Amino acid sequence: MAVLLGTLLGIPFWLLGLFRIIRISGYWRTMNLVRRGRVLIVANHPSLIETFLIPLVFWPWAMFRLRMFPWSLPDKNLFKGFTPEHHERLRCIRVGRDDTLESRKLNWSAMKRVMELFEREQCFVAHLEGGRTSKQAEHVSVGPNRMGRIKNAQVLKAAWKKGAWILPLHVGMKDGMTRDLPGFGQSLRRLLFSPKCWPIRLEFRRPYRIVGQRFDEEAEKRRLELAILTPALPA
Repeated sequence: MAVLLGTLLGIPFWLLGLFRIIRISGYWRTMNLVRRGRVLIVANHPSLIETFLIPLVFWPWAMFRLRMFPWSLPDKNLFKGFTPEHHERLRCIRVGRDDTLESRKLNWSAMKRVMELFEREQCFVAHLEGGRTSKQAEHVSVGPNRMGRIKNAQVLKAAWKKGAWILPLHVGMKDGMTRDLPGFGQSLRRLLFSPKCWPIRLEFRRPYRIVGQRFDEEAEKRRLELAILTPALPA
């Protein structure tokens, strides 16, 4: 199901890229890294559309090398009514964003599954709790880029334990695209039909690994925030 959906979305995605509506920097460096596997791509979160856009960067290569089709870690409310089997077919692992017993149990199960998939050299896309681009009580900024402070780093700890690469990604959207933090449907309509929202930029930053005998959660969250927000490197 994920491969079929990826193909149906991948063709229009690359047409948008051909017409420079979507622009990607750091492309080949990223492709080479994901091809080897065991990569965690972490991005800021202007809307819900980038949950679907980012995995499409690796189409059509992912059709021949499935590890290049990253798993996603969407909020549990994104696919209401879907069963765990549906999520698995879409290469999604649900997580909770609130501080409830249900979310804590869900996140424990999700991180266990992430660890298993890292062992199989799979890749992931994640938008960490708190990482919204605007309307945050606490935020961090570098130059023109701004996002909310990251609140949870469980998946970073999983990446540290399994020696996975952390790949920061900055998603840049025009004001017309990010206004009111639109959901998936509204974001898609603006992307396809509103030139004032163009272009959308996916800027892959320099990857790194978390090394050492101890995982310092606060230090790693701050390090990742700065890596996502620093100016883009040459493609």
